Amino acid sequence: MDFPMTLQAFHDRFPDEASCWVWLRRARWPRGFRCPRCRGRKSGWHSRRELEQCRGCRYQASLTAGTVLHKTRVPLRTWLLAVFFVARHKQSISALQLQRDAGIGSYKTAWLLLHKLRSVLGPDPSTLLSGWVEADETYLGAPHEKGRRGGRAHGRKTLVGAVVERRRGKGHLRLAVLESHTFENDLGPFVRGAIEGRATTVRTDGLDGYRPLAAAGIEHEQIVQGTDRARAVRLFPWSHAVFSNLKSWLRGTYHGVSRKYLPRYLDEFSFRFNHRGHEAAIGAEILQRVFQAPPCPITDSRRS
Repeated sequence: MDFPMTLQAFHDRFPDEASCWVWLRRARWPRGFRCPRCRGRKSGWHSRRELEQCRGCRYQASLTAGTVLHKTRVPLRTWLLAVFFVARHKQSISALQLQRDAGIGSYKTAWLLLHKLRSVLGPDPSTLLSGWVEADETYLGAPHEKGRRGGRAHGRKTLVGAVVERRRGKGHLRLAVLESHTFENDLGPFVRGAIEGRATTVRTDGLDGYRPLAAAGIEHEQIVQGTDRARAVRLFPWSHAVFSNLKSWLRGTYHGVSRKYLPRYLDEFSFRFNHRGHEAAIGAEILQRVFQAPPCPITDSRRS
């Protein structure tokens, strides 16, 4: 189902809560209602209780039960407006801005909505990267930390790994928080889990943690890039561009995020990267994932 592309189209499509229920009902059951208990297809809609009742076994199914919207007390129109802003803002939207633009009563509610939406933006395990890819790492956070020596002494910074296809316009990206540069526990599982090994050549820098890739049966091109940053950018243009844009995005939109929730922000950034050129489909894709994903309880509402 198509999702509104402009704010005027959004207001026309969803003028009230009832219109949201009708539209989302079609989105939840695009081929018609199917009873979770008896698999029957005939049902009736209880508008007062907002439940779908099977005409065969009388089972009552909630539109939002078992999804990210499970037991929500937030109006559906507010949820859809949050999806609209996430989809239409190229740089995403902060909880404070969403609270203001959507007229949400509290920052906590806006924060929870956005984090629940981010929880469905993780990578599709069945979509693996292939061809020529770059694997690299960087550090995020604590920009003014002092007293650390060496390019890979990270202190309070967070280590983030990237695997990105070298395909202009169509290449896909995976990002993940890593604990260290070891192959066994970090770099190895991350890189191997992101690629189609038999159809992939991985280019990395000279870090020792990447050397076992060849022994693991992966075509591996390892290049010592040295201290010349310009040369490093030429050798690994995609990963350097990803890290530069990621850092600018986190600073510009969120002014920094906590390590605890950083994986969700990385998923959102990767989702946007992988759907570049298909912005019109982002809203519908997010809603499809919202109904396919299980409930996402989040209780900690501290900033970012």
